[in-house]
Amino acid sequence: MAFEELFKVYPNKNVELRACAKVAYEFGRNIAQEPSAGLSMGLDPHAIGRQKQYLIRMGDMVGAFHARPIPDIPYVNPTRFDVDLSDPYKQFTQDGLALNEDTQLLAQYWMIIAVELAASQSAGLAGSLIDADYNRVVNHLAVIQQYVNEVAERPIPDVPETAFPGAALEVPGKKSK
Repeated sequence: MAFEELFKVYPNKNVELRACAKVAYEFGRNIAQEPSAGLSMGLDPHAIGRQKQYLIRMGDMVGAFHARPIPDIPYVNPTRFDVDLSDPYKQFTQDGLALNEDTQLLAQYWMIIAVELAASQSAGLAGSLIDADYNRVVNHLAVIQQYVNEVAERPIPDVPETAFPGAALEVPGKKSK
């Protein structure tokens, strides 16, 4: 499945999960638009700090949702709340390729979490997370944590040959002069 195919509208009865999926999506959007995305690779200290904060926040959210009992409220449980993930991330690109593989990979990891939450078995519940969905998200967060730790250990490389001065990178929606 292509990354772009993950951007859909997902029906979801679980209000908590819907909020959590949107937060994961926003975290991915943020890393895709970091100043670090304009680098050839690597993350600046601010981006690394933000990713660590995001991991803590998401871990706290899914942990809290999982710890709650599944509510028994059949008469008030809505039949559908849409989780709209149909707006793709805007990334710094050159010929359709992201310049910074680190920021692109992190954005994709966050999108995968958003989709896993929005399309999970727990999405049909009024609230909470079943064990399998919780374990899946926690595993994804561990992968992101490990990757952020690895990137934090690497200095931003001096690779000027991969930068394209005058490459006419444009802000989406703005016309070049």
